[in-house]
Amino acid sequence: MNKLYIGNVSAEASAAELECVLRQWNLPHAGPVLLKSGYAFVDCPDEKSAMRAIDVLSGKVELHGKVLEVEHSVPKGHRPLLRPHQRMLGNPPPRPADWFPVLELTLYTRSNSKLNN
Repeated sequence: MNKLYIGNVSAEASAAELECVLRQWNLPHAGPVLLKSGYAFVDCPDEKSAMRAIDVLSGKVELHGKVLEVEHSVPKGHRPLLRPHQRMLGNPPPRPADWFPVLELTLYTRSNSKLNN
């Protein structure tokens, strides 16, 4: 399963209303919506539907005057430890096992820089 975190949920919102939003946008979900105070969790059947839900809903759908923020849920044990002044801006989506970053760096020294005249 692909669990999604839905943030910025209004206190007036209900789990039934969140399920209605998912149905309205034809977003499949597995099981009930788990609603807490200000946030919710929902399971998607596969990665494709989870990514579509994030693309369709996050920052674009309003419920009771608050714009919903949707992202992949990160289990408590896997969250980075942050200092009080730091804030997590979002959870990155899961990456394939063969994924690795590619960086291209160019080192300029005084002798080969274009700034030298």
